[in-house]
Amino acid sequence: MRSLAEGMVYLVAGIIAGMASAYVVIENTGDEPLGSNGIWNSRAEGLAGGSAFYARAHFMMQGRLPPAPGQIDEVTAETDSSGKALTGDCRYNLLSTGPLPHWWSLVLLNTGTDTSSQQAIASVDTTIREADGSVIIHAAGPPQAGNWLKTDATRHYTLLYSALATGGQRLAGVAPFTITREDCP
Repeated sequence: MRSLAEGMVYLVAGIIAGMASAYVVIENTGDEPLGSNGIWNSRAEGLAGGSAFYARAHFMMQGRLPPAPGQIDEVTAETDSSGKALTGDCRYNLLSTGPLPHWWSLVLLNTGTDTSSQQAIASVDTTIREADGSVIIHAAGPPQAGNWLKTDATRHYTLLYSALATGGQRLAGVAPFTITREDCP
């Protein structure tokens, strides 16, 4: 009886270790920095390469289908331009780094929760451009003048940028926005 109980313990421990290692591999495979500052990360190469299985699993674990290669580009950021984690108790300015594509969206997703109950979205249809064509978006808890993404002060978050890859124009190593921390208590 004792050997059966020990065998069950080893079996359960093996299953847990296997699940944990699969999760780590899925979350860390196929994620490449975009641009020189490295705050934006892309899984586009992972979807096309040998790690495609793991890159697809990343999207499926989030309850999403992976973006169609060559149609939509997606990049994520979890830190500001100085490398500090994005938190809801700080105020950030996001400035476009060049011309934006015909269609794009920027979603603020809460991290560390099972549900993403609060999502703030800015897109080509909802933002106001500056006179030079650039876009400035403020991410903060209290309302801000201009383009504003509401944050929850108690959470860390991830920015998800999606863009339509039209005419063969892809993100090609160019980060879409700089993220500057303006105020933090």
